[in-house]
Amino acid sequence: MTWSRQVGRMNHLSKLGAVFCLSWCLMAESMASETVQINFRDADIRSVIESVAEITGKSFVLDPRVKGKVTIISPQPIDSDLLYQAILSAIQVQGFQAVEDGAVTRIIPFTQSFNFAGGNGDNTLETEIIKIEHVQAATLVPVLKPLLSNGARLLAFPQNNYLVISDIRSNVLAVKRLISQMDDPDQTAIEVIDLKHISAGEAVHIAGQLKQLQKQELSLVEDGLNNRIILSGPGIARRTFKNMLTLLDLPSTKKGSVEVIYLDYSRAAEIKPIIDGMLSSDVFLRLAGESVGDGKSKASSSYKIEIDELNNALVMAAPSAVIREIKSVVTKLDIARPQVLIEAVIAELSESQARNLSSQLVITGRDRGGYLTNFDGVLSGLLGTAFGAGSATSVNSTQIASALPQTVIGVVGDFDPEKKRGIGLLVQALKTDGRTKILSTPSVITLDNEEATLSVGEQVPFPSGSYASTNNSNSVNPFTTVNREDVGVMLKVKPQISKGNAVRLEIEQESSKVKAGSADSQFGATTTKSTMQTNVMIQDGELLILGGLIEGQTDNSASKVPFLGDIPIIGNLFKSSNKSDSEKVLMMFIRPTIIRTPEDAQALSKSKFEHLITRDFEGEQEGTVTKQLKEFINQGRDLETTE
Repeated sequence: MTWSRQVGRMNHLSKLGAVFCLSWCLMAESMASETVQINFRDADIRSVIESVAEITGKSFVLDPRVKGKVTIISPQPIDSDLLYQAILSAIQVQGFQAVEDGAVTRIIPFTQSFNFAGGNGDNTLETEIIKIEHVQAATLVPVLKPLLSNGARLLAFPQNNYLVISDIRSNVLAVKRLISQMDDPDQTAIEVIDLKHISAGEAVHIAGQLKQLQKQELSLVEDGLNNRIILSGPGIARRTFKNMLTLLDLPSTKKGSVEVIYLDYSRAAEIKPIIDGMLSSDVFLRLAGESVGDGKSKASSSYKIEIDELNNALVMAAPSAVIREIKSVVTKLDIARPQVLIEAVIAELSESQARNLSSQLVITGRDRGGYLTNFDGVLSGLLGTAFGAGSATSVNSTQIASALPQTVIGVVGDFDPEKKRGIGLLVQALKTDGRTKILSTPSVITLDNEEATLSVGEQVPFPSGSYASTNNSNSVNPFTTVNREDVGVMLKVKPQISKGNAVRLEIEQESSKVKAGSADSQFGATTTKSTMQTNVMIQDGELLILGGLIEGQTDNSASKVPFLGDIPIIGNLFKSSNKSDSEKVLMMFIRPTIIRTPEDAQALSKSKFEHLITRDFEGEQEGTVTKQLKEFINQGRDLETTE
């Protein structure tokens, strides 16, 4: 006799947002045995518990904090006791626990948080009830448990031979695939083989290469941490594999081997400390199939790594299993890192431009709009009235290009967002302003996470001491010792490429110069120094402007009538003096550009080169390109036209 009944109201269906179907069946063999087939997908956990309470007849008390979605799937009908255990497993991986208090089950938040690692798969939590047909469900638990996440649930019910799995969906699917291979009439036996000398990874690799074993339906699972293999399949295939292991799992007569690992992108001196750290790890030695019982002192004496700087290679003396693992790690580390082009302009603005300046920041996007923050209207005088003054205004590249020709600094339409140029045009614009002094325009390419240093200046002598010596004729020879110090502009930038083409810049800038009129002092020249150190995050190709370092300067000047101005007392009537105070602000313009491929570097170099050629051919700057180079370029252009 079989009958079915739908459980749940239509408002439950709207809450769950998924198909929710319960079928009750009375099995023909036992009239007293009642089963139910469930299919909860992304269902509200409180509604699911309510339905389970109605089916099982158990009472639940829910904490107000019990909320969320739950998925429970059972392809086969199950009884109410198994359904009750399934819901307990599902709520535990959701962060809740069941406390049985007499006839009532209380659901409260769990004090422990679980970490679920799912690789690249689906991270949705799911509970599935799986019927095991041909093997004992309890025997699969120790085999499958290491494959699940920390905090996942795996329960076996021997009375009806079911497994209940609660984990993220990707892990549940992986376990189901493995169960389908193990739970087969021809693959009823599961064996765990411990290895002593050969590594589990090496044994699985050899088995995959043998054609005799490839024809067999053999399932191998590598347990690298414990150096063992979980084996399932037909008896003849298992015996063939174990016979092969008997011949392979022997003490090696060769105590070690030597391998040379050539590096393509990384430096051997940078990779060696990483390998040294790995060789001192017990986890790595287990993965390599090595014994770790004698401590790190034995590990350090068993392996040797040397650096060949001329060939940029690592020379290793170690067992083959260790070398194989090391080569796998080196392959993942030795990759081409992206580079970053750093373009900068360091300039001193005049007093009128720096008046009442507290801080300024301009970011102009290369492929999208920009955003300007201007506190005191200073940048509006530099970049034009299109940006507005005393407020934050959003602008785009087209507005910038159309507005710059009307600015007071005389940019004549060279800001071309299509060609993605800006730094060179900014320099040209600043040069047209007589109140602005450009200190340096450095440009450099550096690797990701590598510091680049640019220094432009001179070495100035500074007296460090005065001495006198007496020779045989009792004459005194005075002399002065000097130290030479760098004076000029120094810029250090360390870029770090982040997700989404964002670039983090560690910037350290220093500008120093000899103070006017101090060079003839008996104590040496006096230098002035301005420094700036900051960390910023901007997008690829954006223009960053930093400023706010104000330097005061006092100029004294005098004029007089020749001869008459030199007469004591009366000469004051024929001369005059003037004292003026001025201030200058140091500003820095920086734009990073990410270079990921050789094509990016070629396109960037071509853009820079074409800009230089265009200026020379148009007569803007005669003599930049030689006659022979022009002929070579013209030949290349003719060739491209022919093609």
